[in-house]
Amino acid sequence: GIILFFLTCVQSHYFVASFYRSVSFKFPIAYSIPALALVLVVLGYIPESLTTAGGLRFDYGPWIYPLGLMLWALASTDVYFLTRRFRVLGDPEKRNQIVYLILGISVLALFIAASVTRFGREFPVAHIGNFVNAVILTFVTVRHRLLDVRFIARRGLVYGSMATLFLVVYTLWLFFVHHVFDVEYGFFSFLLVGVLTAVSAAAFWARARVYLYRRIDELFYGESFNYRQDLVEFLERKAPEVSNLEEFGRELLVPLTKAVGCSRAYLLLPETMTNDFSIQFAQPEQMMELSPRIRRGSPILEWLEREKRYLSWESLDVLPEFRSLWNEEKNGFKSLDIELLFPLVSRGSLVAILALGQKQFSKYTVEDVNLVETVAAQVAASLEKEYLQEQLRKREQQLAVLNRLATVISSSLDIREVYDGFVAELKQVVDADFAAIVLIEDSALHFEALPTGKDLPWQVGQRIPLEGTATEWVAKHKKTLFEPDLTRSRRFWTGEEYIRHGFRSIVYLPLLAKGEAIGSFIIASRRPNAYTPEQIRLLEQLTSQVAIAVENSRLYARAEQRARIDELTSLFNRRHFDQCLRQEIDRHSRYSGTLSLIILDLDFFKAYNDKHGHLAGDKVLAQIGRLVSKSIRNTDLAFRYGGDEFAVLLPQSTVDDALLVAERVRAKIASKMTLGEVRITASLGLACWPSDGVTPDEILTAADRALYYAKQTGGDRTCIASRMLPSLTEATATGAVTEKEALSIIYALAATIEARDPYTYGHSRKVSSYAVALAEALGLPSEKVTVISTAALLHDIGKIGIPDEVLNKAGKLEMEAIKLIQSHPKLSATIVGHVLSLVSCLPAILHHHERWDGTGYPSGLKGEAIPIEARILAIADAFDAMTSQRPYRGPLSYKKVLEELKRGAGTQFDPKLIEAFLPIALSTAPEELGIAEGYNEQQEREP
Repeated sequence: GIILFFLTCVQSHYFVASFYRSVSFKFPIAYSIPALALVLVVLGYIPESLTTAGGLRFDYGPWIYPLGLMLWALASTDVYFLTRRFRVLGDPEKRNQIVYLILGISVLALFIAASVTRFGREFPVAHIGNFVNAVILTFVTVRHRLLDVRFIARRGLVYGSMATLFLVVYTLWLFFVHHVFDVEYGFFSFLLVGVLTAVSAAAFWARARVYLYRRIDELFYGESFNYRQDLVEFLERKAPEVSNLEEFGRELLVPLTKAVGCSRAYLLLPETMTNDFSIQFAQPEQMMELSPRIRRGSPILEWLEREKRYLSWESLDVLPEFRSLWNEEKNGFKSLDIELLFPLVSRGSLVAILALGQKQFSKYTVEDVNLVETVAAQVAASLEKEYLQEQLRKREQQLAVLNRLATVISSSLDIREVYDGFVAELKQVVDADFAAIVLIEDSALHFEALPTGKDLPWQVGQRIPLEGTATEWVAKHKKTLFEPDLTRSRRFWTGEEYIRHGFRSIVYLPLLAKGEAIGSFIIASRRPNAYTPEQIRLLEQLTSQVAIAVENSRLYARAEQRARIDELTSLFNRRHFDQCLRQEIDRHSRYSGTLSLIILDLDFFKAYNDKHGHLAGDKVLAQIGRLVSKSIRNTDLAFRYGGDEFAVLLPQSTVDDALLVAERVRAKIASKMTLGEVRITASLGLACWPSDGVTPDEILTAADRALYYAKQTGGDRTCIASRMLPSLTEATATGAVTEKEALSIIYALAATIEARDPYTYGHSRKVSSYAVALAEALGLPSEKVTVISTAALLHDIGKIGIPDEVLNKAGKLEMEAIKLIQSHPKLSATIVGHVLSLVSCLPAILHHHERWDGTGYPSGLKGEAIPIEARILAIADAFDAMTSQRPYRGPLSYKKVLEELKRGAGTQFDPKLIEAFLPIALSTAPEELGIAEGYNEQQEREP
């Protein structure tokens, strides 16, 4: 019997060792203990059997103690290694099993030790211990799920407390019945007291038990008790009333993490497009920035859906079925510090995954697992309902967004007109720091539409090589390409340009028209991983609408191009010429500069046409169109004006610049168009805005006159309108436009001049007031005063042809710039001369920079030969110039100004007029305005 006992203990040791020792072959040295016992029995040191004469006392002799110590050593070894295993394990069930094993070993060791004591020899202590240990080991082995030891302890405390309380109540009733009613102790009294105790227990059992449960739970759970109560309240009351998925996820995770004491928790839901499970809610919320996912088909999903129980992180490393798990998924969970995964199953399907991070101060227990599984079971159906409703709401929102965006992008046949509004709407749906429509044109990419903004990698209209770009890839494969973080990985050379401008993630979507790729729709963000699969799916749906709009826009552009293009010469036609001329005049009116126009007519073309026929004539016209296109600059626009006439618009070009272009066109036609006996040449007329006219009709009339003059004087030459017209008055007789229209244009130009220069803003009005005051002081007739007032308002209108950099230059001007400035009186007079009612203003405007001593410009008039209106205007203009701020100096003091006026009398100004103006100047002086170096700089700039 003793040998079987030792053999049983050793066998139990090896059973327990399987819970902490890996499977490997080792010599079973522990079996030497029963072998030694057998040897001692054979040698007679330990009796083979004992016979007792009543009682249970027995004695195996002193050799039994060394064998017992060996068993104690085995038990201690098991407890030590089980404790170490307990500390590193994360799986709550395995930890709970180890607790029961340690408990069983402890019970076995305790009862065996007690059996050799005097008390143990009197009673069958060893047998009782063996029975208890057998129950524990069977429970550990057979039951897959064990009750938490702490749960047993709490329930034991509750029922122990209740039993003690009932015993006290029973004793009190027994004492009361015996002493008050004088009932003797006996069967009747014991029965009566038992009935009274049962009645008392029935009265307060439920309340007492609930109270004890709560108090003992508070004692065991500590701070987490209240959070567990909040979690229970959420499950019972709030969960059925939650109106949206976001609120549901937040209300669930916050109390859950507090209740189980974990550092973080995540709720993973399936994505609409891929059915991959990704994090939709996190606690704390900042952990949402991490975005690992469990892909559909992953062994994790298969295991959770099949087993319908939690999965620990340790199992991913141990179980063979997880060896195929992608490193990306493993690393994702590792970065999130996930410890346990709980499936949320509804109607047999996996609807969500609850992931818990490590506990903050301890390990998970079976009770924690039971709590989370209970929560998961209760919320699965509600969560599925909210998830489906949320998907329905999102789908409705997506359809609304798609309709709105499609409406915006389709609201105009010119996409560029509405693109900024389209991008603004798009930004409400996705993070679109950059959005571009790129079209494939031969072997290049053309950026058709871009949002307005700074620091963009590309510009509207820019062309780049197609080869090696993502657009080439998506056009070839006809599917979307997403690069989540360009700083980590980029596949195309364009990625460098996006990174340089701060873009991290980018989506390329193919634009398909009738099954063929015509380009791509590019969306980029400055954040990495900025787009979810759901957002990409939405963008794909949107791209189909964009592709339709782009194709319609291209068809419209082609139709419009055909409407603007002359089919024979491939130049712009007359209708487009009229539009461009008006637009360019408006643009030059706003931003200053001069615009030139060339009208070209072929010489001897009618003779060639009559001799060779219209087909040959058409070929000549087509060839002329090509020659004109090749002879002009990139910024110039060429048109077929009608018949054998052509026109060229030259923005921001002076007469001399335009003359070079005109002569180049004329020379090329003369050298290339010798066709047999007929030599075709060209006559060209050149006009310049605004000197030759301020309206489109005036400019055309001037150019036509120059062309007519060129043909009348022999042809094959270029004539300039301003250099062939004999006088200003003849220019006004054209009758091309109404006087009212020309007058409004001229005054608008005068306002534009002042608005261009902040230093001279209001200059003309002040000059007018000073000039009127001087004219009235001289007693001039009212008609003359009116002419002087009008001339003062318009005297600087010729500065429309002077660039801003010359007008606003702070340093000393070069001779070329000085000549340019000195040309403005003539240009002013030319512009004003187009209005008959303003002809009387011309002398004052043309000669207001003449000097009394004859050294002025433009005509060098002297003394009384200078019109009195111009002499008055010169003094008023100089006075305001000296008292005003200029880019090259500050305002002069009034004292200095008066000295300069006196010094200029007889040299620059009419001395009599200066004498009359000094009182006017003194009356306008408020106080000293500052000190300057004198008037020499003013003289240098406007000599």
